[in-house]
Amino acid sequence: MSVPMHARAKSENRIRRVELFDVINVIVLILLALLVLIPFWFTIVRSLLTQQEFTMNSAVVWPKAPTLGNYRDIFLGTGLMRSFFNSLFYTVSGTIFSMFLATTLAYGLSKKGYPGRALFQNMIIFTMYFGGGVVPFFLLIRSLGLYGSRWSTVISLAFNAFNMIILRNFFESLPADLEEAAMLDGASPPRIFVQIVLPLMKPALATVTLYFMVDRWNEWFYSNLFLTDYKKWPMQLELRQILWTSASLSDEVPLEIGRKTYAEGMKAAAVIVTLLPIMCVYPFLQRYFAKGVMIGAIKS
Repeated sequence: MSVPMHARAKSENRIRRVELFDVINVIVLILLALLVLIPFWFTIVRSLLTQQEFTMNSAVVWPKAPTLGNYRDIFLGTGLMRSFFNSLFYTVSGTIFSMFLATTLAYGLSKKGYPGRALFQNMIIFTMYFGGGVVPFFLLIRSLGLYGSRWSTVISLAFNAFNMIILRNFFESLPADLEEAAMLDGASPPRIFVQIVLPLMKPALATVTLYFMVDRWNEWFYSNLFLTDYKKWPMQLELRQILWTSASLSDEVPLEIGRKTYAEGMKAAAVIVTLLPIMCVYPFLQRYFAKGVMIGAIKS
């Protein structure tokens, strides 16, 4: 049976329109990717430049004589290494604490039929739109005796309502028959939660864990507010200090024969060192990330 000419022409026009739309999408995505990658690339290049080569041409695509001296200087002349271990502590301990709060609360709110569920849920959602403010929160931390303590930074980002809702939606998507069967076999609620429910939550847990880790690693505001000792600073706060005092960075670095310290290169090296750890974590969680976002964002 032959296809009419007008139908064939209409189909070809539709295909051409789809192809043109795809081409436009690819061009836009390439431009957006370049907007992100070009500054990142030039930061890497600048971190590998010597002061002499930077003075001659600051817009080189790749240095003629790349050097790791700027990375050596940034670790010797600043507290970046100390702040790295501080950030590692804040990120690991804070993520574990936040995941405990988010998973247990989300699991409880995913259960229907008990009195007060809607009230609790609305109270949590209310905090997404209205906050108590910085001053009351500061007074609370100080009244608890946590001002100046490392735990003030851990507690300040302990809970995130958005991440909890993602987990709650994922819990609600799980079939109730699994838990009912486990209860008939004599499993207790904590055992059901740990051994049955959580293993099925890998995509959502990976997604929310990555969210918490990024928030913790990039956090500097509450650290600046609560931490009075510079030895407790995280990397982001140390990086801000480095960028502010770039003119005096070279004075703190031990000199090497035949090489001068280079403040701009040290700043670029500090930015790269700060970005690398969280970038190395993402590939391990990537296979769960897209699936967790899609399932957690749709309420079944």
